[in-house]
Amino acid sequence: MQRGPLAGREYWHCPNCQLIHVPQRFLLNTAAEKAVYDLHENNPDDLGYKTFLSRLFTPLTAQLPVASQGLDFGCGPTPVLADMFRNAGFGCATFDIFYDNQPATLQQQYDFIVSTEVVEHLAAPAKVFQQLLACLKPNALLGIMTQRWDTFERFKQWTYRNDPTHICFFHEQTFQWLAQKFGLQLTIYPRDVVIFQQSSSG
Repeated sequence: MQRGPLAGREYWHCPNCQLIHVPQRFLLNTAAEKAVYDLHENNPDDLGYKTFLSRLFTPLTAQLPVASQGLDFGCGPTPVLADMFRNAGFGCATFDIFYDNQPATLQQQYDFIVSTEVVEHLAAPAKVFQQLLACLKPNALLGIMTQRWDTFERFKQWTYRNDPTHICFFHEQTFQWLAQKFGLQLTIYPRDVVIFQQSSSG
């Protein structure tokens, strides 16, 4: 008999936007969820981790004006990506609901927002997406990194879904749906990265 947080877990699929999500009753409580994150090792001296973050950092910085000010949403206990932006000459604030929970940070507007390996953990992704869009200045960029699913056959064998904190799984069409719904420009990159651009009118 299968035991643990994944036992009997269901995955619901939205045919409109292609998002696959886990129903509320299968979600971890806050303490159990944080306990998983506490096991993560995001070492600022780990060149491999920085290379991983560069999948988003490199294409996004290529589009940023000098002295742009940004936000690393879901920065974790060690804001390695924010430090990469700062070292490149950009300002970068941080927010994390578990490790850097400063609500005032989400009341400001930014030239760019980045969120790496975060959206797959969100119980209410549409609400958070709208919240982040409200924090973008006109023409600002929103960069997201998360693994994308492509076919149901592969999803069934996908180890990424076996993390009990992974509860939302995005398809390329999910991001296209979001771009159309909110009037955003979208660029899809390989290796799990997408970048949205806010319209000039905000």
